[in-house]
Amino acid sequence: MEPVPARAHVVFAQEVSPPDPDQPILREVESPELRELTDPSTVAELVTDAFAELAGDVLARLPLFLIGLLVFVLLLVVVRLLLKVVNRGMLRGDVDFTVRRLVTNLLKLFLLLGVVLLSLSIAGVEIGAMLAALGLIGLGIALALQNILENLLSGVMILIRKPYDRGEIIVTEEVEGYVEDIDLRVTTIRTYEGTLILVPNADIFSAPITNLSRRGTRRTTLHIGIDYRDDHERAKELLFHTVEQIPEVLSDPPPQVLLTGLGDSSVDFEVRVWFDAQEGVPKMLDLCYRACKTALDDAGITIPWPIRTLAADMQPLQVEQRAGAAREQPAAAQLERPSGGEDRGQAALAEHQPLVRPRPDPPPRPPEA
Repeated sequence: MEPVPARAHVVFAQEVSPPDPDQPILREVESPELRELTDPSTVAELVTDAFAELAGDVLARLPLFLIGLLVFVLLLVVVRLLLKVVNRGMLRGDVDFTVRRLVTNLLKLFLLLGVVLLSLSIAGVEIGAMLAALGLIGLGIALALQNILENLLSGVMILIRKPYDRGEIIVTEEVEGYVEDIDLRVTTIRTYEGTLILVPNADIFSAPITNLSRRGTRRTTLHIGIDYRDDHERAKELLFHTVEQIPEVLSDPPPQVLLTGLGDSSVDFEVRVWFDAQEGVPKMLDLCYRACKTALDDAGITIPWPIRTLAADMQPLQVEQRAGAAREQPAAAQLERPSGGEDRGQAALAEHQPLVRPRPDPPPRPPEA
């Protein structure tokens, strides 16, 4: 069989004349198909067919829809019973009202969302794209509300664990005062001056908290000193009986009076008393200090003030400057020293010996001829 020779295609260039400007661009086209599509009867027929097809699909899936609706109703009943059980459990556990309301609402939201998605899935609806969209929306909300969510979770943990409650006195960082209110975002603290401070729950939850009134009682300490010449045993007994008679001071645990040191000018005592935490430290210090001062005065026991005693010899003194230039300054001083102060004055002179020295006696004059 002989091969068929290929035909050569020759293209001839043909000059095309420009379009007539008077001729319209859009021209009426005579097409049977187009006329059929624009015919009202044809359009009505197409719509009718579409609805008929949709109705056929609905009728075909009607059992699935009915099953999904039945599952939805049953799950709503289950959700309602479950919420009642959870609420009763939190009531028995003495959970705060704010936490109960938050947990109930969140649980209700998630359960209803799960019920709707499960019912749609049973009915034959594709929920994959819906779940992906919900995940993206949740991620965006979490990133946008990061600080608010942190305070929210911290508030929930504070309300559940209850490291402090309304009316208690707490110290957190540099804030001290009475707890006025606790919500899901901030804790309101009233200071002793009456100022309200709103502290974010995230800051409180991540910082050390000192609860001063959780146990109901507090202890404060008074520092009192008496003169060395007074009887310290008598003073100790007097201080104990004085604070013991104050009505606001608790007898259990009893007060304590301890000798804690021998100061420069006094014998130092610590008076430790317990009291109701709601009384406040300033009030108790005022009551105890006034009572102790009155009792010591009535007993003739002196509360001394700091005293410093300086002593110098009778001989003239020569003051030497540190720079090396000596300047003589004749001075004679005699200070009256109380009994028992000689050793302390001599120690003071010995300590300042490099700076203050007695001037030596002049050499004897030679006899005149």
